[in-house]
Amino acid sequence: MIRNGIKLIAFDLDGVLVDGGGSWNATHEGLGTLKQSQKNGKDFYSGKISFEEWAHKDVELWKGTDIEEIKKILYRTELMKGIDETLPELKKRYKIAIISGGLKLLADRVKENYGLDYSFGNELLLRNGKVSGIDHIVDFESKGKILEKIAAENGYGAKQCAAVGDYLNDIPMFKVAGLSIAYNPKDPKVAECADEVIRVKDLTKLLEFL
Repeated sequence: MIRNGIKLIAFDLDGVLVDGGGSWNATHEGLGTLKQSQKNGKDFYSGKISFEEWAHKDVELWKGTDIEEIKKILYRTELMKGIDETLPELKKRYKIAIISGGLKLLADRVKENYGLDYSFGNELLLRNGKVSGIDHIVDFESKGKILEKIAAENGYGAKQCAAVGDYLNDIPMFKVAGLSIAYNPKDPKVAECADEVIRVKDLTKLLEFL
């Protein structure tokens, strides 16, 4: 069923379009920095540091790493079941954006592979091909504003957009979108804030709502 008035769909990346623990975790695992990064995560969730500070502290662990090494790690990430059937079908009817609190490097890869319209994420900064920092674009609260901006650029209202996500940082997107879908939500609050909930790892289930 096509929802009347929906023109654009905004997807979260980690846990929605790609499977696994996410682009941050995948990079930490691949580079052997996961244990150090867990302290940064604890500091964020306990309120000691902001999400931006967390991101910068995490990337400090990767400074000097060749970007090609990180690409190899991220490009091995497993895509979500059903993506090959679902995205081409949705592209026939909607504009599609990725809005991720993860790494833009992986969001761009998915965008290019499937011919999507937009990808937003946090971008690794480079010096001589090696990681030197991060351009922090998508924080824990900004996804709704980014969705509104994309909609306005296309002459739409945010209520003409659908949002698909799985975590707390997707709730700001859910609040402004006309249709919100929680995809295997990682927290009960995400499901509570959504219009529809999918609890199966299969993206083709989205086609029932879009």
